[in-house]
Amino acid sequence: MVKDRNQFVDIMRGIAMLLVVLGHTMTGCTTGAEKSFLFNIVWSLQIPMFILISGYVTRYSRGISDASGLWKYIKRRTIAYLLPWVVWSFLVRGIILGQSNFLNIQWLLWHMDFGYWFLAAIWTISVIFGISTFTAKKIGKDSVIKQQVLTLILYVVGMAILAGVSFFTGLSFFAIKLTLYYMPFYFAGYLYGQYREKILELKCGKTIIDIMIICCLVGWIFIITRYHSYALPDNGMAIVVRALCSITGCVAVCGLCKGLFTGTEKKLVGMAFLNWCGVHSLEIYLTHDLFLNLIKTKVLPSAESVQGVAMIAVNYIVTVALVCVVVVLLNANKISRLILFGNSKD
Repeated sequence: MVKDRNQFVDIMRGIAMLLVVLGHTMTGCTTGAEKSFLFNIVWSLQIPMFILISGYVTRYSRGISDASGLWKYIKRRTIAYLLPWVVWSFLVRGIILGQSNFLNIQWLLWHMDFGYWFLAAIWTISVIFGISTFTAKKIGKDSVIKQQVLTLILYVVGMAILAGVSFFTGLSFFAIKLTLYYMPFYFAGYLYGQYREKILELKCGKTIIDIMIICCLVGWIFIITRYHSYALPDNGMAIVVRALCSITGCVAVCGLCKGLFTGTEKKLVGMAFLNWCGVHSLEIYLTHDLFLNLIKTKVLPSAESVQGVAMIAVNYIVTVALVCVVVVLLNANKISRLILFGNSKD
């Protein structure tokens, strides 16, 4: 399974997921972490990078040719994302850990950000994207450009439908607010995946990409040193600024990290580990909350104090180590791998 994967993509996915764990560690064992510059960097990259990569890897997917293929696509995404969401929300958090809120379906559906909202969001995004590409292919026939334009139009229609649903249910229902925010990131990743090779085929293609990376780096630094993305309100220009900060940061970081991936990546310290984290990113996402911040003091230190930094570092190392052990153990059993992680492949 791993042999057929793009290792650089998995490394970046691993970095994104480890940033998620770091962000959650920072806010759990210290005070004022959300106000720190480090958290601003982490928050601007973690989920946006994962969503961008998810959109990018659609370039490796086989196209959906008929209704049967569309059904299989939706079924695979449902098993991969919604099955773990149900199991971890109701069985693990609700029954086993006794967290009563997770046995209250109504509460859970309207408070997705307290649980595994990412699974619901990525499922919704991938289903809307799959239906859009399938329909566009049927209508667009043999014109690739027409298919991509139609895909964009149908994708936006899907966003409008979600927004319409939120009018009756509220934006918090089934993580609609977060889904709508991250949908453009997914499509941007898809577009880059579609056109990257064509850009590189140009005489100055590599230069164009290098210029784009540097421009994004400058833009990211400009925004992130002036605005705190996490603290910005959820309205108007603030959303645009937050999105620009994230997308420029993700492009810059991924682009610069690509320079390390030269065919000797296995010799670089930590690359194999990052690759493993990328392959098992969803498992890490699902399990890391169980081991967060096991080491605490009665009075939480400031995130920017020496004690706070030490507390974050120790908890982060402990959490990542325990998560890796648990993921390996649970993946060794086919039944637990399917039920807990939605993955039946060896």
